[in-house]
Amino acid sequence: MYVSPSSKTFRDTTSYLQMKTIHLTYLILLLSFTAFAQNWKPYKIDDSVQVSLPPGFERKDTLGQTMITGSTSFGNILITISPDNTKSTPDIEKEKQLETYYDNFVSKIKSSSKNGSISNERDTLVGKLKVKDVKLSVDSGSGKQHRNIRILHVNNATYTFQFLYQDIHTEYAIPESTTFFNSMRIPPDADLETQFTNPQNTTGQSPANKDNSLYIYGGIGLLILIALIFLIRRSRRH
Repeated sequence: MYVSPSSKTFRDTTSYLQMKTIHLTYLILLLSFTAFAQNWKPYKIDDSVQVSLPPGFERKDTLGQTMITGSTSFGNILITISPDNTKSTPDIEKEKQLETYYDNFVSKIKSSSKNGSISNERDTLVGKLKVKDVKLSVDSGSGKQHRNIRILHVNNATYTFQFLYQDIHTEYAIPESTTFFNSMRIPPDADLETQFTNPQNTTGQSPANKDNSLYIYGGIGLLILIALIFLIRRSRRH
């Protein structure tokens, strides 16, 4: 079959233009993300934690918890602060008890989320404070959703930081998630002792005590429900 030089030149030109269009699209997306990220501003949640947030975030008190929500180009941010209380907070007086508290928290997140799977679980530090990082993935049937989660207990409260995104947005959501978590700042004088509980604000039992499981389960279930409602509302807006 004979292919004229002009036909070949046309195909080559078309392929070249298609590649230029793809590269230009990626460049526009990258520049948009960079410009958006530069608009994030440090926000002092309280005397314990500071984090950078995108414009337009909201802060509300809901069912005894403080909830901060915000939207990025490819995901959503959800922060909850739950004060210690005598019904659900166990005694945390040692580093090992703090680790057990985090482990139990992650276990209940998994058991409270139908069709959910846990990955990337690790213990790390923010400043001098111990935190637990974990990723929860849920397939609801309409596409997989991911939540990068950080758990921090300090100054008589549990802070849960979440970055939520759809699987199809992973490539662009991950840099935003990294920006969010890397922006966390803790006062330099905050140390491990600030992560221990006050006896008057706890159940008086250790984190491993199974009698606390019902209360912890309910609290974490509520946290996941709030996150689900938040995602649904955000998706309807766009």
